[in-house]
Amino acid sequence: MGNKNLQKQEESRDSAESGSIYPPVVSVLGHVDAGKTTLLDAIRKTQTTAREAGGITQKIGASEVEVDHDKNKRKITFIDTPGHQAFANMRSQGVNAADIVLLIVSLVDGVQPQTKESIKTIKESETPYIVVFTKNDLPTANIEKAKQQLLNEEVLLEGLGGEIPYISVSAKNGEGIEALLDLILLVYDLSGIKKDAQKDFLGIVIDSKLDKRRGVAVSIVIKQGRLVVGDKLYDSEKEVGKVRATVNPQSKNVKEALPGDAVEILGITKVLPLGTLLHKKPEQVLIQSQQPQPSQRAIIKPQDFLSFLRDEKKQELLIVLKTESYGEYEAIKNSLPEDVEIVFYGQGDISVSDIILAKDFKALAIGFNVKITDEARDLAKNEDVFHKTYNIIYELLDEIKDALAGLTEAVEEKIQGKANIVAVFEGTQEKIMGLKVTEGKMIVGAKVKIYREEKLVGESRIVTLKRAKESVKEVSKGNECGATISPFIDFQVDDVILSHRKD
Repeated sequence: MGNKNLQKQEESRDSAESGSIYPPVVSVLGHVDAGKTTLLDAIRKTQTTAREAGGITQKIGASEVEVDHDKNKRKITFIDTPGHQAFANMRSQGVNAADIVLLIVSLVDGVQPQTKESIKTIKESETPYIVVFTKNDLPTANIEKAKQQLLNEEVLLEGLGGEIPYISVSAKNGEGIEALLDLILLVYDLSGIKKDAQKDFLGIVIDSKLDKRRGVAVSIVIKQGRLVVGDKLYDSEKEVGKVRATVNPQSKNVKEALPGDAVEILGITKVLPLGTLLHKKPEQVLIQSQQPQPSQRAIIKPQDFLSFLRDEKKQELLIVLKTESYGEYEAIKNSLPEDVEIVFYGQGDISVSDIILAKDFKALAIGFNVKITDEARDLAKNEDVFHKTYNIIYELLDEIKDALAGLTEAVEEKIQGKANIVAVFEGTQEKIMGLKVTEGKMIVGAKVKIYREEKLVGESRIVTLKRAKESVKEVSKGNECGATISPFIDFQVDDVILSHRKD
């Protein structure tokens, strides 16, 4: 029996490698009472018949389930531990442990403050996500209200002007759980995410603790490459230990781990922070081996802020900031405009990890009274990451403010369409505006600004467009249509509506 199971595991490994079908890694975010833990428990319960074969225990900060999908056995790895803050900590290392995020929204409580924080975190990470409505078995469940609240947070669901998939489930009676697992695999397959066991190894720490009996136990997700017992591991340029054992989510020792796997490793010499990136080579060697030839990439001139921002089509200014002292950081932070966000701060020279982070967030790498290492400078050139260092605080602040002002002007010019409100109708649930498009086009899901006598009344988003009672996705110049918006603004006849591009 044991030999047959071992043979099946080897066949599964061979199939994964030949077809590059590695399991997606899924993280779960949402409000504290939205039902995240209950949902994970329900997912595990659907796998109770497979318990002997493995896939449902929760020993290492992650769970693994096996799913029948399109007549194939597929695996999904769930990260059990991170909330939105831990998820953000992982992102601050320049790599996201998860391939897909489940945004959990209770149909009873709707969108809560922590839901909004989770939405912001997901959008910043640019990770594919699925909205999972929970508690649909309760009498007070209200899915239409929850959808409207998400729309107000610019989460555009399928069928409501966007492409974000969603599903309604009940962790209590199991409704929708199997369909959710199928949806996860579908989104993953369509995402184009590529994993390669032949690439340089990269793992990310999702849990780390000191066990009195076993020593330091570190749980990691494999992003690329493979991990084998006996491998030496490095965080940046320092060796952190040699792998003497790898344990899978079923608490079984395994000889190797492949992309998408979550394993606990023993042999690490210290407790590692959540989000630490692990390699098999020192970071400096990795960067040198992965760099393309300089002639293959355009090099950004570090002096031209606005050119860089416009090329990246950015509408906000994000900064990775390194200073010599904390007092300098405080002075800079308190002097920056409100539209500038520091996504990471540290002391010391700008390093390779700072450039990786700036690339991930499409941010500027800025230093004050510090230098940039040669390795970081080379990586920044090859990855088109903007960097610059200063010794005079006013020069830093003035250049950022000038760039932000120029960026704002550029964004304001990106008008997609213009229409006049020629009529107002009372719908069954909301007011409908009758529009005549005078410039460009109106598009479902687009942001709009409504003006009255050249004064801004408010900002909203187009939810529906109809022509001759037929729903349409866009209406071009010279045509008339009916439109609804959300959030609601008290519009009136002769108001002007401007539609903006979704850059």
